[in-house]
Amino acid sequence: MSLDFTLEKYAQLCETIRRLSCPVMTVKKFLGAGQPQNFVVVLRHDVDRALPSAIRMANLEAAYGIYATYYMRTTRAVFRPLEIRHLSQLGHEIGYHYEVLARAKGDTQQAIAMFEGELEQFRQIVPVDTISMHGSPLTPWDNLDLWRTYDFKDYGLMGEAYLSINYSNLYYFTDTGRTWDAGRYNLRDRAASLKPSRKVITTDDLISFLAETCDSPVIINAHPNRWATNWFAWGIGTVSDWTINQVKWVVSLIHQRHPGVRE
Repeated sequence: MSLDFTLEKYAQLCETIRRLSCPVMTVKKFLGAGQPQNFVVVLRHDVDRALPSAIRMANLEAAYGIYATYYMRTTRAVFRPLEIRHLSQLGHEIGYHYEVLARAKGDTQQAIAMFEGELEQFRQIVPVDTISMHGSPLTPWDNLDLWRTYDFKDYGLMGEAYLSINYSNLYYFTDTGRTWDAGRYNLRDRAASLKPSRKVITTDDLISFLAETCDSPVIINAHPNRWATNWFAWGIGTVSDWTINQVKWVVSLIHQRHPGVRE
């Protein structure tokens, strides 16, 4: 049995999805289809760092005939035009993973100016039709709050992954916190979705759930940097996620004491 959160384990997930013979959609296709209520799988990835990991994951999915949405940041480690173009040419959707309100320290005018400029940078490389906020969990600003003042549709966008989808009618799983049931370690990557009848914690749990569930859409959000290709990377990732989870837990306690701060 392969270790969890390895590319080998992700390949097993892809094989399960392929055997389901159900539609596999990007976020754009899901929104464009009117958010179907039958059993479909929507794959999305937040590329927070480690772009080579995203490329390996994208190549693997394409080999299985599966295509996902890759939300990309504008950091130096991620915003690389040649690689972004390669992901798009494989057949994947490229989206903008924005974090401008946190970077602007809550200044909405500065944030929207940054948003416009960075969105245009992406569109000079590939089409961008959907966006997704980056959680920025260690800051007090929720990037989704930018849309309390502005409307992302004014920028020719079809949707925002958290705001444009009705999660009440589907299952949502994210590997935030190095588990599919992140609990207290998940500060902002949350959605009011359907709850599975039993805990889905490991990828094997998720595979079993998919094999048994055929009644509602399922959205899976996997962060490529979390899926290692060797023992060394797996060990580093485990220690890193454990450390980050402890910091997030402390931040969550602070948020509980200051309820005006959105999580």
